[in-house]
Formats: sequence, C-alpha cells, structure tokens
Amino acid sequence: MSFAQEVFIVDRDRITCSGGIAPLHLMLHLVRARHGGRLALEISEQSIVDRLRAADDRQRIPQPECIGPGYQHLTEAAEIMAANIEDPLPLAELASAIGLSLRQLERLFHRYFSINPAQYYMNLRLRRAQELLTHSSQPIMQVTVACGFQSSSHFCKAYRSLFGHAPSEERRRQAGDGESRTTASHKRPASVIRAA
Repeated sequence: MSFAQEVFIVDRDRITCSGGIAPLHLMLHLVRARHGGRLALEISEQSIVDRLRAADDRQRIPQPECIGPGYQHLTEAAEIMAANIEDPLPLAELASAIGLSLRQLERLFHRYFSINPAQYYMNLRLRRAQELLTHSSQPIMQVTVACGFQSSSHFCKAYRSLFGHAPSEERRRQAGDGESRTTASHKRPASVIRAA
C-alpha cells in the first residue's frame, strides 16, 4: 500500500487532501475551476495565503520530522540554501558555515536525501523558479536571475531536466489553464453557478 504525496487529489467524484492548510488550497482550487482565478485570488488574499498551490504540489514534511532529532546540521544547511537562492553559496562555504567539512555534508545528504548537496540546492532553486513562473508575471529572464542562474540556456536545460519541459512551456500551461477555467465558468448556466 502506498500513500500519495500530493497536497490534494481530485479524482472524478472523489476528493481528498492532506492535513494542515491543504483543505484551504483544495477549496481555492475548486473555486478557481468553477469561478475563475480572480475570485480565487481575492479569497486567498483575505485568507492570507501567499500562493495558490496546485493539485500536484507535494506535501512537504518539515525538515526535523524528515531526518529525526540530532541532525541540526542538515536542517541548517537546507535553511541556508533556501535563504540564498538568488546568489547560491559555494558548497565548501556552506559546509564551513555550519561547522562541517564538505565531505561530511555530502555524506549527510546522501544518507537522508539520497542525492548530493549540489543537486538538492539545484532542485530547490528550480522549484522556486517554478513557483515564480506559475504564480507571478515576472519575465523568464528575471526568474532566471532571481533563482541564481547566470545564463538562460543553463536555466532552461536544468529546468527541462527536472520537470520534463521548458520554462516557457510552464508559463504557457499556466496561462492556458487559467483561460480554460475562466471560459468554462462563463459557459455554465447562471443557475448552476448560483447553486454552487
């Protein structure tokens, strides 16, 4: 038996979600699908939700829960990486900042995340880029710089490697998704919208 890691799942007439504020994200998803992005955005602003999460976003477990007690070094490293997205730190400098050698840092990441710290850092930056592409109107070049990439070709190659498509396709998908939902909500009879 396996458990889904998505924040929420809408499967035909079955809807389920994880704990925490996932029910709020599910509700915003349903509002957006039926009434469009503008209303969902207004509700999210009143609810102080900083971004609308998609159904396929992963439910993130806080780092200390993932790795257990006594591994503050790994938690510290992840926090420092998250705080230095635009100007990534060299890994040797990061290791030194938390009182480890680079080799010790690599061992910790391999043991608990099964990837090296460089790949973890890269994935963190790319996921931030995905957030900016889907939840902001920043030009792709601005997103590239904001996530610590010095060239658009390197950014596009890394993005495609992780997500399977280019950043420009991510932006097109988001734009198309919003338009189709808005169009669908306008096509519904007024009585259906009032009853919902």
